[in-house]
Amino acid sequence: MLNRDITKNRPEADTAKATVQDVKEVIPVVLERGVQYFRELWTSLAESDRSLLRRIIYGETPTLQDKGVVRKLARKEILTIEGNAFQVPLVQKYVEQLLEEE
Repeated sequence: MLNRDITKNRPEADTAKATVQDVKEVIPVVLERGVQYFRELWTSLAESDRSLLRRIIYGETPTLQDKGVVRKLARKEILTIEGNAFQVPLVQKYVEQLLEEE
C-alpha cells in the first residue's frame, strides 16, 4: 500500500514513512490474506494452549499452573516469557477475531 502511495503521490520515496493510520488500514488485509497461516497456527496448538490464549485475551493473568504452557508458547514466539502478552500483535488480533466469532 505504501509503495502504491509512493508511486502515485510521493515522488521522493526515500522520505516516505508508514504512519499509524497506514498500519491500522492494512491490519484487516493482512489478517484476511494470511488466514491460512493464522488458522494453521491456531489448529496446531493444544487445547491447553488455546485456553490460555483465550484467558489472556479476556484479561486474565497466567497462574503458576500455566508455567509450562507459557514456556511452550514463548518458545513458539506466541507469548512473551512472562506470559502476559502476545509477542506478535497480529496473532493477538487473529485470536480476538476468533473469540468474537464464537
